[in-house]
Amino acid sequence: MKPTIEKILLIEDNPGDVKLVETLLEANQNANKHFELIRVGLLSEAFPVLEKGGIAAILLDLGLPDGNGLESLTRIYPAALTIPIVVLSAQEDELLAIQSVQLGAQDFLVKSGISELVLRRSLYYAIERKNLLEQLQYLAHYDVLTGLANRKLFYDRLKQDIVGARRSKKSLALIFLDLNDFKLVNDSLGHRSGDDLLKEVAKRLQDCIRTTDCAARMGGDEFTLILNDLNNAEDAALIADKILQTLAEPLLLNAQQITTHASLGIAIYPNDCDDIETLIGAADAAMYQAKESGRGKKGGFRFFSAAMGAKVQRNTDKIGRLSAALERGEFELHYQPTVDVRSGMIVGMEALLRWRHPEKGLLTPAKFMTDLESSGLIVSVGHWVLQQACAQIKSWQQQDTAALIISVNISSKQFRQSGFVDSVINALQQNGVAPALLELEFHEATLWEDDEHSVHELPRLSEMGVKLSLDNFGNDMISFKSLTRFPIHAIKIDQSLIQQDSLHSSEAVIAKAAIEIARIFHIKGLATGVENEAQLEMVRHIACDDAQGYLYGRPLPVNEASALIARCVSLHPQSAQC
Repeated sequence: MKPTIEKILLIEDNPGDVKLVETLLEANQNANKHFELIRVGLLSEAFPVLEKGGIAAILLDLGLPDGNGLESLTRIYPAALTIPIVVLSAQEDELLAIQSVQLGAQDFLVKSGISELVLRRSLYYAIERKNLLEQLQYLAHYDVLTGLANRKLFYDRLKQDIVGARRSKKSLALIFLDLNDFKLVNDSLGHRSGDDLLKEVAKRLQDCIRTTDCAARMGGDEFTLILNDLNNAEDAALIADKILQTLAEPLLLNAQQITTHASLGIAIYPNDCDDIETLIGAADAAMYQAKESGRGKKGGFRFFSAAMGAKVQRNTDKIGRLSAALERGEFELHYQPTVDVRSGMIVGMEALLRWRHPEKGLLTPAKFMTDLESSGLIVSVGHWVLQQACAQIKSWQQQDTAALIISVNISSKQFRQSGFVDSVINALQQNGVAPALLELEFHEATLWEDDEHSVHELPRLSEMGVKLSLDNFGNDMISFKSLTRFPIHAIKIDQSLIQQDSLHSSEAVIAKAAIEIARIFHIKGLATGVENEAQLEMVRHIACDDAQGYLYGRPLPVNEASALIARCVSLHPQSAQC
């Protein structure tokens, strides 16, 4: 491999020392990096060389005619902020060496002790440290896949640009962009094609804006754009329309031609709002409105409106109340028994979230789950549910009750959260609970959103003994591929398949087939929503192992659930009594 050549600026007035450095850095056939020396004798002569660029490192003598010791370093450092500096000193002085590093030098070398190895190694390390720092800086501010600004840099730019817009009395447009049907590309053509699409979208977005504007990738298929120095909202509309047309141009992915469409939400500063968070919320709300109004169409854009603002405020208020509810301990778990269909024995309890609202009383998830999901609070609340469920398992064990499996619903966002498996392990270990007593329930769609993630994470849970089940199986569609792709222990047949009048209905046939196929893979079948004897007969007909529903018992507060399992080993249908 051809060695790289790095330009080194030597600032040294002593001819003897110059000759020494030249000799030590002469081309070495065994070196993978060669150095080209550019020598100046005065500090003032170094600045024009630095302005031209291309310098990889600086060797700086502290005894220059137009410098005064460390003053030379403090003068050259601002002109070479990204260039490593190695100080050369005629005297061995520990305090001087420390001060040099404190002022920005990468290394401090005493001329009388320099060898070829020492000098080369010092320059190697200085240059590599600089390269590593630049790489870390890039990773901290740019999206690795697309090269666009990342979330952090986007927020920094938005703050700066709002200050600039306020000073210039010009408008600024913030655009939130979401690709339509991106998941379809991932699922049909694969993740590599999905990545290629994101890179092409990023390139096309950059082609649509000016260098003074900013395009960022927020994550997934979500992008943002900051448009500066606008005269009016119409300017933003023109750019949005250009983006839609550019994205709609055909693209070849994995030998297939596709067209891309997007939904754009636009908020204008200062017309719509004058602070960052409100502006972001406005653009986000407008984007979702564009997505809703453009379903089945080829994308589009929407401007933020006062009506959207009121909706954003309502959502903000709801999220604030939910966050406060978690802090004040207003959430609680109720437990609904799971019963063996043949024996009637209680084999488990499902932990179900409730909100004890100070004004509205006890609320079921139907009243607040959507807001938990959309706000991301579901991750914190889900973590709390896991901890509480494990603590309850331990509590029931200490009361010498029969060992029951407690099942907990896991949301898509919680599962995708980094460190989810570790949070489950911590909940079990902190409460001293055997993994076999915890069951995690997933919607099938959750596991297929990122099947590679699921394939990597689920076995970790299964191998330690945690049980995994598919909730609402058959609610939308039945895919037996999940039963072989993931380490599933049980399927929970959706209540829509058992709430039929006839044992020979198509739903009954589907449910029975699902149970029979699950049994091939040693997977249990559980029926949910069993509310009457006719449905229980359906459950027996399709050969479900377990059942759950109001026929056996409603979800109970923890004290009532504790009393139930202390009193009853089994439950009779209808009466919900022992």
